[in-house]
Amino acid sequence: MLLTFTEFTSKLAYGQLKNTSATDNSQDGLILPEYEKQILDLTNQGLIDITTKKKLQEGIVALTFVTNQNIYLLNTDPSEDYENLVRVLEIVTSDGRHHTPKTNSNITMVNRTTLRFSDSFIDFYGPAVDIHFQTYHPKITTTDSIDIPVHLHEALVLYVSGLYLSHMGGEEHTQKGDSYYGLYLQMLGVDDIQNLSGTSEVNDEDTRFFDRGFV
Repeated sequence: MLLTFTEFTSKLAYGQLKNTSATDNSQDGLILPEYEKQILDLTNQGLIDITTKKKLQEGIVALTFVTNQNIYLLNTDPSEDYENLVRVLEIVTSDGRHHTPKTNSNITMVNRTTLRFSDSFIDFYGPAVDIHFQTYHPKITTTDSIDIPVHLHEALVLYVSGLYLSHMGGEEHTQKGDSYYGLYLQMLGVDDIQNLSGTSEVNDEDTRFFDRGFV
């Protein structure tokens, strides 16, 4: 379920940020215009944090091998194929097999944005493979919507309100902000426990290289 930025700020204004300087005391549910950018920046920061910790959004891009090339850079520049890349999840070959770089010696993650394939893998599975990767939530503006599961809306509220209050300074605000941020981390932790199937990794080392004489 999509949540507009206006709907999200209403949650903040009615809830954790009520009676703070960011809200309009003359009209319930409104964040004052002069605080809107700060709240937007914290929201975008929270969306990145949540979708980095949680595998919620994915992308798939076909990679065509180039002759005599083993190392491939995944371009994460804006509007490029791997924009918003968090990490590579798996490589899918034309025969439908799923290969996890972390557990497959024929595919190496040189770093977060660089893959190295062995000659054996390229010869056996070429000319192309699909790269499946986790992405973080794209940056939003005040007219955009938030696209995360409903059960994480409250987590985002806690993240934004926690950091906002902490930034205000003062012992009371800092304690309350730390409390909200702690609840945020707790919510994500509980969610991790309840959704192990969505984040588990399977060792899929392909033994057919050895069966066919590849090393």
